[in-house]
Amino acid sequence: MYRDMFKVAVIGYAGDIDKPPVSHVADIALSIGKALGRERYVVLTGGRDGVMHLVSKGAAEEGSIVIGITPYASGGITPYAIEISTGLDMAMRSGVLLNSANAVISIGGAAGTSVEIFMAYSYRKPLILMRGTGGWTDRIIKILEEDTTLGGDSLDYRLAGGVYIADSVDEAMKILERIRANRE
Repeated sequence: MYRDMFKVAVIGYAGDIDKPPVSHVADIALSIGKALGRERYVVLTGGRDGVMHLVSKGAAEEGSIVIGITPYASGGITPYAIEISTGLDMAMRSGVLLNSANAVISIGGAAGTSVEIFMAYSYRKPLILMRGTGGWTDRIIKILEEDTTLGGDSLDYRLAGGVYIADSVDEAMKILERIRANRE
């Protein structure tokens, strides 16, 4: 039963939800979580504060399964997720998180999120970048739109594709449905 569930990892800013940059994307993070929850996706995050907490809260409030895959020195674990403590450092934990997902959504993000974006691409995980959320998500969108050699949906010369840009939660959910339908 659970083996066939579609798992969506959401990555993005860590930090205090009441302070920038997280406060600038709080509404979209909570909305993404709620939308994923309504559709009964299994939601995966890094299990900590910031975007991870907000997405987890939204998904859990809608009745979805939420799993927080945490590193060795977690701290600030969200109460809305089932914690899987990996005992690994942040980068290795991110590998577990992304390899466990069927698709990835990126909201803003600092250096750690940039690593996760490129890891998701390298693992050939469909990746949805939420436009207007700042950080590395918008930086990557700018690269995709300016570098015509990448075809608009790839992050390097291999042109692996699988990178999507969403301007709204509704658009992200439609992209996810197409990704899911192509998987089945």
